[in-house]
Amino acid sequence: MATTEDLIRVLRARPHLPAAELLAVLDVSRATLMRAVRAAGSEVLTIGRARRTAYAARRRLRGSADPLPVFQVDERGGVEQVGRLNLAHPDGTFLEFSASPQWPLDHSMRDGWFEGLPYFLQDLRPAGFMGRRFARAHARVLHLGDDPRQWSDDDVLHALSLFGADQSGNFIVGEHALQLWLDELQQPPAPASQAPLIETYSERAQRAMADGDAGSSAAGEFPKFTAVSVLDGVRTHVIVKFSGSDESPGTQRGSDLLVCESLAADTLAMLPGLTAAQSRILRAGSRTFLEVVRFDRHGARGRSGLCSWAALNYGWFGLAGRPWTEGAAQLLERRLIDRDTAGAITRLWHFGQLIANTDMHDGNLSFTPQSSAASAPLCLAPAYDMLPMRYAPQRGVELPSVDFVPRLPLPAEREAWQAGAAAADVFWSRAADDDRISAPFRAVCADNAQKVRAARQHLEM
Repeated sequence: MATTEDLIRVLRARPHLPAAELLAVLDVSRATLMRAVRAAGSEVLTIGRARRTAYAARRRLRGSADPLPVFQVDERGGVEQVGRLNLAHPDGTFLEFSASPQWPLDHSMRDGWFEGLPYFLQDLRPAGFMGRRFARAHARVLHLGDDPRQWSDDDVLHALSLFGADQSGNFIVGEHALQLWLDELQQPPAPASQAPLIETYSERAQRAMADGDAGSSAAGEFPKFTAVSVLDGVRTHVIVKFSGSDESPGTQRGSDLLVCESLAADTLAMLPGLTAAQSRILRAGSRTFLEVVRFDRHGARGRSGLCSWAALNYGWFGLAGRPWTEGAAQLLERRLIDRDTAGAITRLWHFGQLIANTDMHDGNLSFTPQSSAASAPLCLAPAYDMLPMRYAPQRGVELPSVDFVPRLPLPAEREAWQAGAAAADVFWSRAADDDRISAPFRAVCADNAQKVRAARQHLEM
């Protein structure tokens, strides 16, 4: 007869084991299995119902067997608990939904089972420049290393449950993190008026560089911080990217690229089905600041859902590092997006290629959830981080030698390519005429405008 110890031993090795398979492995009757499950209590997770029932052994988080509450903030700032997250051996999670999820789910996800963290929580992971600042600020308290890329899922959940009050999107994991957010609502940061805003940003930039990783721009990544600004009289959550403060060629190129990012965002309005994050350029001394409005924030406390292609890819496809166009085709095939959205992604991809954006990785494309009445559950979020990264300084200081040659499209790509090329022509021309950009790089932009124009003409011959 199977004992509780036998049951847990099997489940620790084989997570999310269907009831039929578990019966065969233990060689017991269903009644005997039910008695063992009841005897195990909270140490065994029961996932799904009826014929879809499966079992897993509970994994503790820092010694605690308590599930983590998962909260969701709406656009008006209301908050509700939408589930309880349980950890399973040796990996995987079971999310007990207490409200209908905003995000699409396959069959096993509907039962609450995920191979790792639920995909729509993946973007809460601390990452990039701000993620390293987060890790450095809390590593000692968390008893973790200061590089979040080395953190396990359990490490991430532990960190988020204590300090993850202001991550991407609208989820908050853990009561302590939620209380931190509620406390901040009672003492919100006072947004600076326009006059001292630049001084405030300069101080924040200096502090960010002191607290963060001074070498973070080695791969072209811009240092940044979050802030509350006032735009048209409204408190607005923003992300602020900034250039270096010296007069080196690398720093000047960083400044040029920030201006280009703002110009690219403005130009994207030309392309059907696309919007971009609202942004503006500010200057203080020798620094250039790009202030980008957070489209997952609304007013002082409202939030909305946001999920990157990297997170969707992780949960649904496993196509990491493939072009966005391939991702769009897969999303369309699974009916997660509609044809208009797939077309918009394709136009955005070609525009990025034609403005020499070599940084269109999986995390730089995101989606928002649509209502259940919509034809597809996902729509494209405003574009962001769209700029000619091929020209970014290498190792932070060295300017690369670039021979930009626009790639001509295959026949099936022609329509989307032509739309992207028309917008790219406008972008390069605007950059060539913008006196906020250095004269040497304006010359590069003018030359690239001619190259895109020539490629368009070649296609029309």
